[in-house]
Amino acid sequence: MKILHVITRLIQGGAQENTVYTALGQAKLGHEVTLLHGPELNGESRFLADLSGLKEETLPSLKRALSPYWDLKAYYDLKKYFREYSFDIIHTHSSKAGILGRLAAADAQTGAKIVHTIHGLAFDEFQSALKNKLYIAAEKKAANVSDAIITVCDAMRDQALQAGIGRKELYHTVRSGSDLSAFQNAKNLRSESRQKLGVAPDELLFVAVTRLFPQKGAPEIIRSLPKNAKLLLVGGGPLQEELQAYAEKELKGQVIFYGQAAPQDIPALISAGDALVHASWREGLARVLVQALAEGIPVVSSRAGGAAEAVIDGVNGFLFPIGNEQALKALLERVASDPALLSKLKEGALNTDVSDYSIESMVKGTMEVYKNIR
Repeated sequence: MKILHVITRLIQGGAQENTVYTALGQAKLGHEVTLLHGPELNGESRFLADLSGLKEETLPSLKRALSPYWDLKAYYDLKKYFREYSFDIIHTHSSKAGILGRLAAADAQTGAKIVHTIHGLAFDEFQSALKNKLYIAAEKKAANVSDAIITVCDAMRDQALQAGIGRKELYHTVRSGSDLSAFQNAKNLRSESRQKLGVAPDELLFVAVTRLFPQKGAPEIIRSLPKNAKLLLVGGGPLQEELQAYAEKELKGQVIFYGQAAPQDIPALISAGDALVHASWREGLARVLVQALAEGIPVVSSRAGGAAEAVIDGVNGFLFPIGNEQALKALLERVASDPALLSKLKEGALNTDVSDYSIESMVKGTMEVYKNIR
């Protein structure tokens, strides 16, 4: 089978990891797989992975920012590309590439089956009504030419259907997969990781793995940090200088700014923590939640996207309303002040079945979607 994956940017992020690992898994099964993506922006970290077995190409016109000129050019460039190389499956990812890619694939009329994965939706209550209306209208049009739509969690399917995007029979949930063995094998790295970070064995450490961008929740996490705890903040972005200045003034020595980490270093970094904190306002399903649970690390997360499908409130972590900093602060204080509760949550995390979130399960589920397209 000739398979093409199209994504807006190949930066370090959950959607990109999902796409790359799916493509690599398909290539290992013997399929001819191409990964087509737009250019990265200055200051964004490229997703570094061994792409052996894949054909990787960049489409310069497929830019992240909305632009009538570049978007129209990307549409025609995509249509030309689809006609020139002829694929059995055109599989799009992310909002921009998903909309332009599906419409161009339908217009190209090559006979390829059109599949799209919703990693997260570009409309929510935190954006203007006009912007939401435009995104929903575009998603509806793209859904009408789709042969199948994959969602990384049930919550994304429900949100899309509630907005009137596509028909229910188009949707298939295939949970975003991680290399679970890497995280499960990191359970014994706690002491070594803490030593490297300069964290004492008995210090309470929260870990956050997130891009330092607006609405990703890092400012709320830092402001909510209990006095008797430290925070390991893994990730980079435009808010880093502002957050470092705040932490230096208000939380001297409590916050460790690790910066951007390579994917292979994430398991060891998570292992250093007593709990993982995630406060994003918009997600599909944050992969780091499952990755932490695979290590037996409980999670305190916002209810964004499908968080409630992985985190069982009071069993392997806690959930709080999106954007509710007061609720986040109360939960972190509760965890930090009750060792018995933390121990119970750790046991719940250890006993959480995360097998549906493996790369193998993701690749298998995606191939089943392809095969069942009529």
